[in-house]
Amino acid sequence: MPSSRALAVAGAAALILGLMVAPRIVHNYDVVDCFLTWARASGGRRPWDIYLTDFKTNCDYPPVVPYLLTLAEAARRGLRASETGAMAIILVKLPSLLAHLAAVPLSAVGLRKPFGEGAARTAALLSALSLPFFVNAAAWGQFDVLLSVLVMAAVVALLNDRPVLAGALMGAALATKLLAVVVMPVLAVWTWRRFGAARLARATLAGAAVVALLALPYLMAGAGGRMLQAYTGAVGYYPVRTAEAYNGWYLLDRFDIAVRGLPAPEARLDSRRMLGPLTFRAAGLAALAAYNVMLVVGVARRPTRPAFALAAALSFFAFFMLPTQVHQRYLVPAAGLLALTAGLSARGLVLWAGVSLTAALNQALDLARAVLDHAVSVDPVAAATVSVPGYRGPIRLAASVVAVANIALFLWATRIYWREVVAAPARPE
Repeated sequence: MPSSRALAVAGAAALILGLMVAPRIVHNYDVVDCFLTWARASGGRRPWDIYLTDFKTNCDYPPVVPYLLTLAEAARRGLRASETGAMAIILVKLPSLLAHLAAVPLSAVGLRKPFGEGAARTAALLSALSLPFFVNAAAWGQFDVLLSVLVMAAVVALLNDRPVLAGALMGAALATKLLAVVVMPVLAVWTWRRFGAARLARATLAGAAVVALLALPYLMAGAGGRMLQAYTGAVGYYPVRTAEAYNGWYLLDRFDIAVRGLPAPEARLDSRRMLGPLTFRAAGLAALAAYNVMLVVGVARRPTRPAFALAAALSFFAFFMLPTQVHQRYLVPAAGLLALTAGLSARGLVLWAGVSLTAALNQALDLARAVLDHAVSVDPVAAATVSVPGYRGPIRLAASVVAVANIALFLWATRIYWREVVAAPARPE
């Protein structure tokens, strides 16, 4: 069992290493073109001005992100740092780096009662060592770690019989990224099954209140319509089978392009017919719906704490694997949630390790492609000396291997859930 000192050292090391990496590796479009531009538009004081400004970039994020970018801009101006320099980048990445650190005490303290001291400390150590968290926060500079930790906190709150707090935390998660909606069916069914309809209603009201409070300043400033686009415009924005999520759709893209000879823009479209009138998009949504039914049936029949935590993780894993239009970073929450139960069994530890590795590689490989693409586009020397097919080919090959690994892990995790939760004798905890 890891000691308190070991957890403190691991958490501090992750933060310090993250601060060192943050200004050196950057996803230029997300961090420089999007986040830093949004931050400057706020003036360090008015987050709603971000939604009221017309940008050349197509960035859509719910209300929590503009608040954080406004704070980053205020700090940058206070420090008199350059607009796109190292300090500005660190300040933008800092909320996610701190969220990564917060996962350590969240697991160590929050899991002690439901799972025991040993499992809680193991989960805390695994959270500190999380490669997908580190790549997302320190290198990429996205907010998926913040979302993941908010969802983890909501799950931990439910594991400790605090549904209203869980509802409030899910409200904060939904106000951070729309991706939070993925886990809500499992959370809702488990809350109803364990605590009853009245407490589910109170938890729902708590979540709605948090979203409303966070959105109110934007509504009062006349930016409500633009803010809502972060939710209403998310689906269909990238009408492709996969937005670099390495899953079965990715392998099908590669097959259609390399073997069937289809042009890449045509091959990747998810509006193409898959079978008769059924499109790839509709097939993916149907598969996700069926999988979610399986998850909630399992939670309703066997509402134990380990089954619930696994179902929450599989909600995100299924969203990554089954529907179309999924991004490369959307496996990160599944890896974070799997850490919560990894200390309960050797099998859980192996599943966490496998998903953490593929979630990290999915981000790292596509981040490498983006960094090289940017270098070729802005640096004449790189454009003259770097072969685009020369680096994209190996990345695609490695991505295909990761996709196969993700399929194997997903099938294995689904088999575990089916045999031990869905098909097992129904019983309360």
